[in-house]
Amino acid sequence: MRGRLQPYLGTIRIASAASTLFLLSIGGLYLYTNHHLDTKYPEHPDIKDKETRKLLRGAALREHIAPDPRIAYMFLQRALELIYKQGDLSEDSEAVQEIIARLAGAAAQFGEQKTGMLYSAWSKVVDADGQIQGVGNSDHWRKQQVCRLADTLGPLQIENGDYQGAITTYGTALRALKDLDLEEPKQANYIISLGEAFALSGDLQSAYTLLMSVLIDLNKRPQTQQVDRWTCLDSIVMLDIAQVEQQRGHLQQSRKWAESGLQ
Repeated sequence: MRGRLQPYLGTIRIASAASTLFLLSIGGLYLYTNHHLDTKYPEHPDIKDKETRKLLRGAALREHIAPDPRIAYMFLQRALELIYKQGDLSEDSEAVQEIIARLAGAAAQFGEQKTGMLYSAWSKVVDADGQIQGVGNSDHWRKQQVCRLADTLGPLQIENGDYQGAITTYGTALRALKDLDLEEPKQANYIISLGEAFALSGDLQSAYTLLMSVLIDLNKRPQTQQVDRWTCLDSIVMLDIAQVEQQRGHLQQSRKWAESGLQ
């Protein structure tokens, strides 16, 4: 038998080695993915149930690594059902409120508005006077939750024509993010969104002032060839300024900003 297989032994060894390398690469990818999710998107420590944590891990995978908002929504909804069934965590707990924010965000991505859910969650961390307070064990967590909710609530308010509501939402989120002292483009994005909300509400001067301020800050950043989350933000701002200038009747300035934004 060995003699008959002799001509094929080299091919068999190569195939076996290739299979081993494939399995090792799959295992490595699995470990890397889990490490990335644990580091960047950890489950809340109050969630102890293994099945619930697996569901939330699957949701994070479908939110950030291989995006599919419908599947993420299903994972999150099932996790929430398990939590309610077990009765270990109240609806006002940090863990549950985080899941609610993620659930509404996933729903918005496939066109289903959960505005009632969002406003309810928002009211738990922002009072009627716009102060950040309410549920949660720490001020730091409440500010993080405000940003989580604003990422979904703000665009929905603009989509629904509630420009004053969007101004309040983005203004509150911007204050929260500044207090968190995070060096990331989200702060610039909030200012841009706030400027756009002011423009849509008809307050063109406030919109112009905000957009110019963020453009100045962006131009102070070191120039780099690396493509990251800061890339093209300045172009977006210049095109927004062009639209504001057009609405103000400054057509020559509008054309200048539009050309700069497209360069």
